[in-house]
Amino acid sequence: PEGSGQLAMALAYARYLMCGNRTEDDACGTCSNCRKTDKLAHPDLHFSYPTVGSKATSDQFLREWRDAIGQNPYLNVNDWLQHIGAENRQGNITKEECVAIIKKLSLKTFEADAKVMIIWMPEYLAKEGNRLLKIIEEPPENTYFILVAESAERILNTILSRCQLVKVPKLADQDVIQGLQRTHPDLGDRASGIAHLSEGNFNTALHLAQEKGN
Repeated sequence: PEGSGQLAMALAYARYLMCGNRTEDDACGTCSNCRKTDKLAHPDLHFSYPTVGSKATSDQFLREWRDAIGQNPYLNVNDWLQHIGAENRQGNITKEECVAIIKKLSLKTFEADAKVMIIWMPEYLAKEGNRLLKIIEEPPENTYFILVAESAERILNTILSRCQLVKVPKLADQDVIQGLQRTHPDLGDRASGIAHLSEGNFNTALHLAQEKGN
């Protein structure tokens, strides 16, 4: 569900896959691959996400993406579309974007031993997702797709059937409280009330904390 941290988890897994000194349990966090992944600037880490414009591609919004995710990896699609000034336009993942994905992943790795493509909100692929079926089913060597979704029912069955489904539960109140204590240490006892109101959605909790902070 929204705000459960699935994108943050995908980023952590991508860092693990690309880490040059990973252990059995986690990435090292200090190698060049980890540092670049943390900045969302590794040449072997690719992103796809909803954009606005009939022929738009994610690369055209990469600076805004890095800024938005750097601020809040728990954001929802409405937050993202507002961040790029979509106004009343609906987001989509275009044919041109699917072509760009295939082209990127056909290249050899630049620095890491793996390439990772994170598709955030694949629900927005619609029928264009059929262009990716072959590469998802038979990706190049050491190439990983991570699809970060909120509603499996809105994803093409042809794509779902080629994926391993990992369900991420909503966050427990205590997890939300701990997160708020790190991001808003001035909240004090109010963190508990915000966590209860957020119902496991850390993005909602962040917005509530900001409102109470004003």
